[in-house]
Order: sequence, then C-alpha cells, then structure tokens
Amino acid sequence: MEVLWFLFVILAAGKALELSDEQYHQMPQLFQLDDYEKCLANRRGAFCLGSFQLVAPPNNRLFNIIQKFSEERYSFNHTSIHRGYCVSSRCSDVDEVSLKRKFVKCVKNITQTHYGFDAKLSSLDYCKTSKTPPSRPIDGLDVAFIYFCGLILLMNVIGTIYDFARNPNHKLLYFKKRSVRAFLTILVMLAYSILAFHISYLQNPQYLENTSRNLLSTLIYNGPVIVQTFIVLSSFLLAYNLLISGEKDPKKGLNLRLLPRLFFNRMARITPLNVFMVGLTTTWWRHMSDGALWIPLVEGECAHCRDKWWAHFLYINNFIEADEKCLIHTWFLAVDMQLYVFAGFLTLTLGRSPRRAVKVLSCLLVCAIVANFTIAYNWNLKPMLFLNYPKQLRNQMAGEPSFNLLYMAPWGSLPSSLIGLIAAFLLYYWQQVNFKPEENLVFRILYRCSVPSLLSWILAGYLVKDISSPIGIAAYAALDRPVFCLIIVVAMLGFINKIDGLWLRFLSWDGWRPLSRMSLPILLVHWSYNLTQIAVKTNLTRSSVFEIGGHWFNTVIMTYVTSLPLHLLIELPMMQFFKLLFP
Repeated sequence: MEVLWFLFVILAAGKALELSDEQYHQMPQLFQLDDYEKCLANRRGAFCLGSFQLVAPPNNRLFNIIQKFSEERYSFNHTSIHRGYCVSSRCSDVDEVSLKRKFVKCVKNITQTHYGFDAKLSSLDYCKTSKTPPSRPIDGLDVAFIYFCGLILLMNVIGTIYDFARNPNHKLLYFKKRSVRAFLTILVMLAYSILAFHISYLQNPQYLENTSRNLLSTLIYNGPVIVQTFIVLSSFLLAYNLLISGEKDPKKGLNLRLLPRLFFNRMARITPLNVFMVGLTTTWWRHMSDGALWIPLVEGECAHCRDKWWAHFLYINNFIEADEKCLIHTWFLAVDMQLYVFAGFLTLTLGRSPRRAVKVLSCLLVCAIVANFTIAYNWNLKPMLFLNYPKQLRNQMAGEPSFNLLYMAPWGSLPSSLIGLIAAFLLYYWQQVNFKPEENLVFRILYRCSVPSLLSWILAGYLVKDISSPIGIAAYAALDRPVFCLIIVVAMLGFINKIDGLWLRFLSWDGWRPLSRMSLPILLVHWSYNLTQIAVKTNLTRSSVFEIGGHWFNTVIMTYVTSLPLHLLIELPMMQFFKLLFP
C-alpha cells in the first residue's frame, strides 16, 4: 500500500492533486463530533471541542500526501483536524483528572493508533460537563436590552394610538417597486448559507471541496460581486432624487448645506435597526439555545460584538479590528454609509451641470480603478474570486489582508458608487434633452445583451481564477466590480425606460413589494439564522445540494417572518418619527 501511495505522489507532482474516494478516506477524518446532547444528558457526561495539528515523522508518505492535498486551493487544511468528543465515554480508558488533558491525550492516542501521527492541540474551544454553568450568565447589559425593547414596544403603542386618531383612513404601508433589491437579498442569503456550511463540522467535507471545482459553482464563489448592485442603487437613488428635488425647488437648489441633513436622514434610516441587531447579538442571542458549536460560533460572535459594538454604531466596523467578525455581513452597512456621504458631496457639488458632472465623474471613475489596481498590485491583494475557497471561508477570511483592505474597504466599492452617480446624472440629462433610449438601436442592443452578460461575467471567473500573474490578478481586482456594475446600469436604465416587457413584468410582480420594503431587516437578520442552524446541531453536518438548499429555505422563511415585526415595530415607526421631528 505504501508503494502505491509513493507512486501516486510521483505521478501527481507538479500538478493539481486529486484523490480518489478510497485515497481520500485513508486520510484522518477532518471532523469528528460525538452526539453532544446524548453526552451531556448523562449526569457524569463531559464534552470537549478543539482543533489539533497533525505531526508526523520525516518522510511519512501519507503525511506528505495530506500536506500536498491541503495546499490545493480547493481543499480544506487536512493537517489540522477538528474533534468534539464525549470525553466521559469515548475517552474513559484515559487516566487523567483534568478534562483538557484527558481530551488531548485521548485524541493523541486515537490518532497515533490509527495513523501513526502525533496530534498537538492548537486551540481548545471548551470543555464542559452536564453541571457546567453558562459561560456568560445574564448580566446588566442583557437586562438593559430588555428595557430597551420594552421602551420600543411602549413607543409603538402610543404612536399607533396617536396615528389612528389623527389619520383613521390612512394606508398602513406604502410599498415602492424595488424588486431588484428584494431579489438580490435572496441570493445574498444563499451565499451566506454556503458560508455557514464551510464553518460547520462536516460529515463529508469532500463534497464542498469537489463542488468548488465545478463551473457552475463559480456563480456562488464569484457571486459576491452582486452586492455591488446595492451600492449602485444607493448612489443612483440618492443623486437622482436630489436632482429632481432641486428642479422642483430652485430656491433651495443644490448646495453643501444639505449634506449634514442627508447624513442625518441616512443615519435615521439605518441606525435604529442596526442598534437593535447588534444589541440582540451582544446580549440575548447567546442565551437562546445550545449545541456542540454554540460556544465557538454564537458565543464567540457575541464576544466580538461586545468588544466593537461602538464601531458598528459609528459605521467604521470595516476598519476597527477587521479580523474580529461581529455580524460579518454588516461590513456592507459601513461601506454604504461612507460612500453615501461621499456620493452626496459629489452630487451637491456637481448637480448644477449634469452634462459636466458625467464627464467629471467618469474621470473620477478611471482614477478610482487605477488606484485600486495600484493598491492591489503593490500590496499583493486579490479579488474575492481568489479567496472564496474552503480554507479561507472556514476561517471567515480572518488574517486575509485582501478581504480587509480591498473587499471591505470603501475604496474597493468606490467605482460602483461612481457608476451609480453617472447613471443618475445620465438619466436626468436624457430627460432634460428629451432623449429616449428605447428608440436608440445601440442602447437596445446593449440592453438585450445586459442580463445574459451579467451571468457570463460571473461565470468568466472560472477562466480567470487560474491566472498567476500579479499584474493580471491586480487588473481583475480593479476591473471586476466596475465591469459588472456597468452592465447592471445598462440593464437598470433599460428597465426604467420600459424597453423589455418580459423583465419588466418579472420585476413588477406585486410579491416583490413587501419583500423590498423589508430589505434592511432582512440583510441584518439572516446571518443570525444561518449561524444558529449550524451551532445548534448535536452531531456532524452533512453537505449536499439538498441540505444546503433546505438550510437556505429555512433561513429565507425565518428571516422574512422575523423581518416583518422588525419593520413594523422599529424601522417604519422610527422613520415616521424622524420625519415628524425634522420635517
């Protein structure tokens, strides 16, 4: 058998290493997890969870295979194994008093017996017994959050009574057609559902390793670029609404004195829900359930939020302790807020001359793309296409400078914001000169190609990911988002001008309306359900298209069910309150 392994190493040298199922399962199992609930149901039950680094004698053929396979970008790190043992039953033959030492010695013995490797503890998540008290008891901050929620409910009762007394025949909700945003939030939830599986203890990690090589998986692993659509829409709506309001009220006009008001309105729109979700994560989320991965995933997230909650409230969490992930998806709120202020400044400065604004913004767009290329090349930063692989996803990009300095940085999304501004000024200018793009042959052709081009551009990443040239990687990092956003803008302008009945009917479906109005609570809530579903599992998670699809479906349903009361009790009342307070 050793000879076969040796021949396999020789044949695989210098190229990507792919193992057969038999060879794959000869490696130590990446994850092992005993039944957590059954273990701690015993009054003498004890459970430990931790990660171990494999150590082997020199020139060990099996270990060389493991190392080479782990170096592949599509693979998890198989030199680091993860164990969750019911120490009281599995390790009953180990004579140690300390749970930690008993757990470590047990893993060492099993690994040595089956594979001839040593296993050194790299991180211990916890050791607990059935009598171990909660690691974080209810404290003053938890109680304060309950009072905060009670205050919200009281204000809603008073406000509702006042509102009905004042306007008895009003409509409860007014929905705008923002179907693109609603559709994208569903795709975002899918992407984070897949991320949740990567950080779980998997029964079959080989499934995720194999699917990440697939062409169609590029739609997922290169899919984060679709988030830029939100940036485009945010800048577009801001600029276009300002231009229209300036036209309706020439006396006020567009001047920088409006900038503080814009910033305040944006803060009033987002902050109440943001404060609530960060507060809930910081306090009561950790008390809601239990499971084998509850402490490292949920309680770990809560600890990070307690350390940097203030950065979330100031919308600088993408800069402060970037590796300590508190609600990882909220980096977008920080970047959106930062670019919103900058976009408002540019709109108020350039708004008097739309035609000139398009030229200036186009120059700024080129400068931003060149700047991102320079940053990516000099600092050896990579786009998300080169990062979305099992090892990085499992660590949630911790210690990955490309994620912190390019993906989560405002300058990485600046071209998207500028493209949104250009689209707004261009549409406004077309309306001023009575230009009808639906009658222009070139624009109609571009529009017809736009939607297929969106999928084609994402799938093209399958060909790009093998690039090794630093210049090529930096160029893709600088151009990926702008090209996608330019295609989005062409499609968006076509939708607005009603060029195509097919897509317009799809986007005008009435079912998108309530979902679009709840886009903010949906974006804030979904990760909590993704993480909770993984953390409460008492044994290994099986990965397949059906399991991931079911996880995604559960996340979507529970997110929508939760988002409705959040929208009605927090978001909508606070928006109306600030409108009355500052008309």
